[in-house]
Amino acid sequence: MIDNLFKKFHIRHLYFWSMTIFVVLLFAVAIWTSYYFSVQGIIRTTSSHQERILAQLNEKLRARLSLIESVSLSAVRNNELMNLFSTPREPYENLVAVQNVVSSLQTLTFSTPAILNIDVFVNHAPLSGINDPVRFMELKAIQDEPWYPQIDQSDFAWIGEHRTVSYTGEESVVSFARKFYSSGGDYEGIVMINMKASEVQKLLLEENVRTNRQLLDSGGHLITRVGEDIPGAGLQELRTGEGNVASSPEGNGYRLLNGKALVVWTRITGSGWLLVETTPWRDLVSGSARMAGILLSIGIAAILVLVLYFWLLNRKFTHPIYMLLRAMNQFPAEKGKAMLPMDYQNEFGQLFHGYRKLLHRIEELYESLRVQYRKQKEAEIGALQAMINPHFLYNTLDQLNWMAIKDGNDGISRVLELTGRMLRIGLSNGKSLIPLSEELELCECYMRIQQIRLGDRIRYAMDVPEETMGLLVPKMTLQPFIENSIRHGFHGRKSGEIAIRCRKEEGGLRIVIEDDGRGLPSEADRLPSRTRGGYGLRNVRERLSAFFGNGAQLAISNRTEGGTLVTLLIPELQDDEPTEREG
Repeated sequence: MIDNLFKKFHIRHLYFWSMTIFVVLLFAVAIWTSYYFSVQGIIRTTSSHQERILAQLNEKLRARLSLIESVSLSAVRNNELMNLFSTPREPYENLVAVQNVVSSLQTLTFSTPAILNIDVFVNHAPLSGINDPVRFMELKAIQDEPWYPQIDQSDFAWIGEHRTVSYTGEESVVSFARKFYSSGGDYEGIVMINMKASEVQKLLLEENVRTNRQLLDSGGHLITRVGEDIPGAGLQELRTGEGNVASSPEGNGYRLLNGKALVVWTRITGSGWLLVETTPWRDLVSGSARMAGILLSIGIAAILVLVLYFWLLNRKFTHPIYMLLRAMNQFPAEKGKAMLPMDYQNEFGQLFHGYRKLLHRIEELYESLRVQYRKQKEAEIGALQAMINPHFLYNTLDQLNWMAIKDGNDGISRVLELTGRMLRIGLSNGKSLIPLSEELELCECYMRIQQIRLGDRIRYAMDVPEETMGLLVPKMTLQPFIENSIRHGFHGRKSGEIAIRCRKEEGGLRIVIEDDGRGLPSEADRLPSRTRGGYGLRNVRERLSAFFGNGAQLAISNRTEGGTLVTLLIPELQDDEPTEREG
């Protein structure tokens, strides 16, 4: 993936954007990490602080609640109240008994400032004023109240915050209800002590500090609260799902509720009540968010500065590269004039110096090619001029041939004819490679001339399959070996025989020339191969090396039965005129 990016996009764009993206990601990770760990630290610190505060409130609430429960217990154990409705009395006596009960309960009310009033729910309740501190009400009047099931299934219960009428007007109260029984154990009614909700809320407020706290009973019912509901972290969420702290077995703890608030709670000893404090998430992370905002502003400013720096640095880094590219694109229109600076001492300077050396070398090569081209043209002109002489010689031989025929000298005529054929094959329109058939025809013409000169002393034989006739060989390759056999091998002998065999092998043509002459001189075996056979053989070796390099093979040796054996291996060519190779 990264390799493809480096191969596809411009270096300038790739360097700039990769560095910019890297810096942006680096700042983003740094800001997010700082924000995350800051929030986690704040959560731990806040929860620990709130747990300590709630523990202190726990003690105060427990004392206040215990006081109210003690007052209610004193009220239901009042003998006059227990016997008020169980003992039949005269109306006057009954009125006096009611006044005694009211007086006794009023004493409890006035002795405890937190108590607003006391309600006594009985059947056939005596008349009392709605604003009296002690009121008698019908028992059946509360059976439709939403909190009635709590007291109906228990002897006593705390009733959550509700409204009631008193001598000060309508007020919010938190009530403690307890059943009372007659001396004989019969259920008579309920005594409800109404405590001012503001008294409990003052405790929860902790010196008027703005907070969100709820007081829940053991069943998770709200007793009272201060503060406002937090969306997504209200009473319903505290009682159900992941925010269910009411059923938590832990005495205290904290948790994040739906990502909306931090909930810290403590359980009031002895009652199972919960004191819960919720802190909105936005208030919790406001400091961290502010710090993250500051870091973000600093990061954006730093990124802008770094982007500008990267842009300038990118231009400085890539400018020499583009200078070199422009110089390369302008070549060869402005060859030898590459306008590259000379003051770079680093790697760019080495590149510029190397490119200038390359241009200088190219100029030298161009100059050598121009010289070579000029010499080649001169050689071609010389060759064309030289071709005039062979054609003139060929025409002259043809005229001499006709003169010999006219004079009746058949031998001279035959020699002239064969010499003309050899000359024509030797010219071969300037080609360096000719088919094997033409090369063998040239050899045959030469050997017939020698037969005319020497008579039957010279014999030759050719074993050449038809499939080899079209294979290409360098011109005048075989004739020097035949000439060498006749001049040196048969010297001083009465007769001699030359045999030529050709075979097509895998990847090449094998030619064998052998004679029954004197063979190689013994000292010749010790001479370098390039000196054997005089100029003609050296010329053949050099031309084979020029055409085929190490692909061609030439071996000269003595035959066991006497004579010389020449073996040639010429690679099979794929075209008519390959370029000459270096030997």
